[in-house]
Amino acid sequence: MAHNNYVQLGCVDFSKAFDRLQPSVVLSKMKNYGVNENILDILADFLVRRKQCVKLNGTFSDYIDISVGAPQGTKLGPLLWLFYVNDLNVDDFKVVKYADDTTFYKPFGKNSTDSIAPAILRTQQWADENNMLLNADKTVIMNILLNYHNEYNDPVILGNEVSISPSHTAKFLGITLDNHLSFSKHVESLVSSCNSRLFLLRQLKVLGMNENGLKNFYLANIRSILTYASPAWFSLLSDGDKSSLERIQRSATRTIFPDHSYEDRLTLLNIPTLSDFIFDLSKRHFNKIASDPEHPLFSRVIRNTGRTSSRLNTIFRPKICKTQKRAKSFFPIMMSHFNTIQP
Repeated sequence: MAHNNYVQLGCVDFSKAFDRLQPSVVLSKMKNYGVNENILDILADFLVRRKQCVKLNGTFSDYIDISVGAPQGTKLGPLLWLFYVNDLNVDDFKVVKYADDTTFYKPFGKNSTDSIAPAILRTQQWADENNMLLNADKTVIMNILLNYHNEYNDPVILGNEVSISPSHTAKFLGITLDNHLSFSKHVESLVSSCNSRLFLLRQLKVLGMNENGLKNFYLANIRSILTYASPAWFSLLSDGDKSSLERIQRSATRTIFPDHSYEDRLTLLNIPTLSDFIFDLSKRHFNKIASDPEHPLFSRVIRNTGRTSSRLNTIFRPKICKTQKRAKSFFPIMMSHFNTIQP
């Protein structure tokens, strides 16, 4: 089937990953990575010599030994899992691992008949070898296409009469991705979450909390949600979605200072508009990347080293973007911005 270029994601889910982690397996892998024997002994004691019981109405059951799993809620737990899953890789597929989230992705060309299936099948094999359980029902496959026409929705066949049809959305590290990178679904999720927090803000106002306390509640519990990872997606939003997010801040500030205009409320609270705040975040994030050659995204910053005329006398040289979506993304936007403000 002929179709446009696309990127296919495979967001795999392991059932109760932390609870099923095998101490002997993770310690063996850590030893192979060169972890000190004394540290391994401490970790073995931490993982293996644990007991648990059940308390019901003040009565305790007998204690039983826990032979598998890693304690959740600890800083060590996610690190142990990363050691555990580090050898899960598939040739020709890129992989992103964070805590117990593992996502494969690969771009496919026009008329390609390939798919993410080999990565999912390899994950199933790895799970069997490492006493893990791949949850096919929660494993999500999604095709990202910037062209709204000719969507490619063929299912991925995994064998044993099991197939996964591409979804239109996927949750990736707390961000709701959609298959056209409009991030509208993510905005819907943010608005829904923040509306319930606005209710709490209004309740705090009724209970007599002063303006400074209300401001701190907004910054810590609402604006932080609205702006999480925003440099990656905010510039790609439609004007309508940007307005939807700004309305959350308008509503919050109106709760604090109901008798003032939005501009005056921002002045009284000494905060910028949400759009300006996110743009400032983006600039700081770009500067951090551009000034650190060791940063994983440093190669995406293209400096202009061939200044042969005044027209080319700019700091950065953004790539020519074939689509509006690409032109509005983080790196082209930031490189163009810093080119315009250079002395």
